[in-house]
Amino acid sequence: MRSDRRTIGWLLAALSATVLVLSAWQLTGAARLYLDTAFILLAPGWAVVAHLRLATQSLEWLVAIAVGLSGTLLLAELMTALHWWHPWEAFAVLAGATLFELLRQLTAPRRAGSSR
Repeated sequence: MRSDRRTIGWLLAALSATVLVLSAWQLTGAARLYLDTAFILLAPGWAVVAHLRLATQSLEWLVAIAVGLSGTLLLAELMTALHWWHPWEAFAVLAGATLFELLRQLTAPRRAGSSR
């Protein structure tokens, strides 16, 4: 994994941990809105993009944003369809799963010949 990708991964892991704590404590406010928006746009998708071999960094960011938005919308659709509307809990699960995957990628032993 390149150095810049690792730095981004650690920053998004910190963002994921922050929104997980804020969600668990059910804190609200303007800062929470901005942090949640940044999390949804970037972190879940970045956790998925690391498994793909995309040609350019701009394509990685576009796919990360698309996956983050579509995954969150899918989660909301499932909650609506199942009549289980618990956004605090769902957001905490999403943040926890994202944090877990980012930390797994960042702490996994590197394979020989791997550039990611």
